[in-house]
Amino acid sequence: MKRQTLRGSKSLILVSGVFLTLLLMRGPTLPAAQAPPAQKVDERHEVSVRLVLVDLIALDKDGRFATDLGRDDFEVFEDGKKMTLLSAELVRLTRPAEETAPAVAEPAAPAPPRESRFFVVIDSINTIARMLERSKKELIPQLLSIIELGQQVMVMELSESAGMKVLQPLTQDRALIAKAVDQATGSFWVEYSADTLIVPGLVGRPDGRAGAPSGAGGMEQSVQAAFAAQNRRRFERTVNALLGVMNMVKDFPGRKSVLLVSGGLPTLSFVRFFEGRGGAIEDTTAVQSQIEAAKILDPFKVLKKSGFRSSSEILDDVVQFANSHNISFYALDPDNYLRYVLADMAYDNFPRALPSASQLPGAGGGLEEIKKIELGRLQALAGDTGGEAFLGGKKFDEFQQMIERDFSQYYELSYAPPRTTGDGKYHKIKVTVGRPGLEIRSRQGYLDYTEEQAESLLFASAAYNPALFKEIPFEAQVVPFIKAKDRYVLWIQTALPVGRIIGGETSLEKPVSLRFRVSLSEPDRTGGPTSEMLFPLVLPPSFLQRVRNAEFLGHSCCTQETELKSERYQVTVTLYNPAVGQAGTVEQMLEIPRTDKAPKSPVLATVLGNLQKTDKLMVSPFTIANDDGTLDVPGYKFYPMATARLARGRRAAFLFQIYAPEKPEDPAVKATVLRGGQAMLVLPAGLIFEEWNKKAQVWNVIYDMGLEGLFPGEYELKFEWTGAAGASGAAAFEKTLAFKVF
Repeated sequence: MKRQTLRGSKSLILVSGVFLTLLLMRGPTLPAAQAPPAQKVDERHEVSVRLVLVDLIALDKDGRFATDLGRDDFEVFEDGKKMTLLSAELVRLTRPAEETAPAVAEPAAPAPPRESRFFVVIDSINTIARMLERSKKELIPQLLSIIELGQQVMVMELSESAGMKVLQPLTQDRALIAKAVDQATGSFWVEYSADTLIVPGLVGRPDGRAGAPSGAGGMEQSVQAAFAAQNRRRFERTVNALLGVMNMVKDFPGRKSVLLVSGGLPTLSFVRFFEGRGGAIEDTTAVQSQIEAAKILDPFKVLKKSGFRSSSEILDDVVQFANSHNISFYALDPDNYLRYVLADMAYDNFPRALPSASQLPGAGGGLEEIKKIELGRLQALAGDTGGEAFLGGKKFDEFQQMIERDFSQYYELSYAPPRTTGDGKYHKIKVTVGRPGLEIRSRQGYLDYTEEQAESLLFASAAYNPALFKEIPFEAQVVPFIKAKDRYVLWIQTALPVGRIIGGETSLEKPVSLRFRVSLSEPDRTGGPTSEMLFPLVLPPSFLQRVRNAEFLGHSCCTQETELKSERYQVTVTLYNPAVGQAGTVEQMLEIPRTDKAPKSPVLATVLGNLQKTDKLMVSPFTIANDDGTLDVPGYKFYPMATARLARGRRAAFLFQIYAPEKPEDPAVKATVLRGGQAMLVLPAGLIFEEWNKKAQVWNVIYDMGLEGLFPGEYELKFEWTGAAGASGAAAFEKTLAFKVF
């Protein structure tokens, strides 16, 4: 959804996107004498307009772009029903300083300037490293020529270890683009698999399980099963990484051209290639592969599909997602490597004499046929999303011609869908042109997102691309609060900018509804977040009135007790304000403290906050409240702070979780205020409450500190414990915390 403001009687020009919400503004039409400029008052009228935009390439029989088409030349059908075409605009992508050509459908008004962007994706999962290296010297000049057309270039990579990663953000710097492409590594999986099939005696091993096939046939089946399992993992990594790429680019306006440099999209229907060569395959893994089963994660929470599904169904979903966001793939194989699939790879890995492929039953023919299908799937991805594929032979020459043709202009058609609200379903699009002899390429459908799906997409986009969502500059931290061995409560602490939340179009007469989403991902995972939690927050008007003059508003919440098995997680906290359509993100690398063995530092967690007295003495100590995210101890509530900033004249409280395999016995604590690394004064650390959690092997303790006399500036507070051998396994230990007084 996009919002555009129009004033007076200016003509309406549509910007790219699937749907648009326009805020129309018009002034009164009184004579000038009755309405002097100083007294002019605008009236606001909000109108919601749903438009489907279809980007289209039109080529004549000689492969040249047809630039003289108008609205009457096109017909658009949705799900077989003819739609009323509202506009057909020729969009020229030029440098900002250059003048754009007038729109064909509206000759009286020039087409709006469009920023031109091009996204390059190096598929290192499915591309042989040596072949990628061979092609870089040809690929880099082609990409640099895109800059001459005014294109900004972003370079990404599909990696086996890191999923989708950005090698270079959008730039027109030639050196940076060349360096990013040169960083792409390529994979050796093809060579390993090829050699496994060619020389099973060196790599494959018989399955030693009871009842498993034995002998030469059993060895071949075991090798095939290993190849099947590896191929399925490769398919899952590839698709999840492609979803990450599309999520990265989908929010840019207009047509998104993505060059996918790849050795082919993996196929899972390869078991049939071995039939008749090694007997019936009984291995469960191989049977799963035979029915094209794969596990695909849904990082966008829109497909709402999980579990084992066929690879064809999954790739159809990839195409639908691309079409829904005006993403066109241009496929380029780094080399016509079908001729290299067999002996060339094996010789590089194992320098020895090998028999020819024809002398090895069940070896070469199957793998070569698999690669043909994988290249065919790469070609289908391009064709089904309105792009083109350049595979083998003179591909770089064709690629250069395509750059000069497709990347400088395209048509953008628009029509109103037959529904007033999104239905969450995929709708097919077909475009025809009345002029004979023309070839047209366009996206073939779109998902008509519901509000729930659109919000889910926003949160997923923020989890994948936090740097793109910075409209609300808030602060946050996530603390893994230890409850038991490997059991934690995630304590989310935020500082929200009051002016950005209640300012702008938000009225103090209405409640403000905010949404937080916390996404956890393992750093080496490719399938999106492993866990996500959504926390709504409603601020009533009476509360907004009280805090309207404050700079920040503190808010905390927590998850249910959960198990965290990994050592580290990438955490993204997203704040979304639906009323104004703005979002902000905070990223954090979360280190998970462990108590199954002595940690490097006895201090496992530290939280700065402030205390408020209560009359509640009968509480479960060190329990985080679900309603407001505060921590209860007898007689006090501990309010955590997301940032280590204290107002002058305020006291502070510090919560520590300390590794304690045994119950601590009255350890002495000393607190020293440092400034510029020099000790200023020693302050008493007032013990508020302590508790030893035997199950978690953690000592929980809260100290109250009198910091009222400090002047504004940067400080450190150094805590030192002595005589606490029972608590930490060490006779003495310390922890230094930085904070600021303002």
